[in-house]
Amino acid sequence: MKKFFNIPRGEFIATAVLLALIIAVFTLYFLYDTKAAGPTDLEKFHKEVEQFYAYQRAADDSAKAARQHRKYREGSDTHRRWGGPDDTIRGRSDSNRFQPYRPQYEIVKIDLNRCDTTDIQRVPTFGSKRAQKLVEYRERLGGFHAFSQLQEVYVLQNVDLNLCEKYFTLSPTAIRKIHINTATYKQLIAHPYIDAYLTKTIISYREKNGPIHNMEEFQQVTHAYQELVEKLRPYLAFD
Repeated sequence: MKKFFNIPRGEFIATAVLLALIIAVFTLYFLYDTKAAGPTDLEKFHKEVEQFYAYQRAADDSAKAARQHRKYREGSDTHRRWGGPDDTIRGRSDSNRFQPYRPQYEIVKIDLNRCDTTDIQRVPTFGSKRAQKLVEYRERLGGFHAFSQLQEVYVLQNVDLNLCEKYFTLSPTAIRKIHINTATYKQLIAHPYIDAYLTKTIISYREKNGPIHNMEEFQQVTHAYQELVEKLRPYLAFD
């Protein structure tokens, strides 16, 4: 065979060994594949699943039993506290004697016109930056009279007003008024709704004609548009 293939002895041996390894690999693969092709036994798996569900049902039953026992103990404590069915000393009705205590929870709203940044940050979606900008704008404004005013702050333009109504309240008595007939130029122009032109118009009219008596006269004097008048109404005082 060596002469027939005309190859050295070393290469011949290596080739023979390689062929033997290939045959061995195919033989092992065939035997493993034949064994693996048999039917899979899922009985053990199904037993483990059933044991798991049985454990879950037992845990649920145990939890229910514990809750019922706790309610029974609470009812028994109430019964001992107020006496038996024939006890009329305290004047408690049977319907009130044996009812277990059930704690009631409610949201304590934060007054947005009196709170500080720490209080505001307790509300979801209100971080330190939003809280700081809100307080700064509130001080310039003199207080909020509507939740929609929060959206006038840049970082609060997308604030959820329903969320604000759930966690906050607005106290109208905390709104700081502007005394329109005595306020200085600096005090008037500091308000976000009053610009330099409106400030000069108010002061000029006061110097020439005296005090402004009401909101209607204010609108006639300043020629302010209706929307601005309504925005300013909660903040102006004419005394």
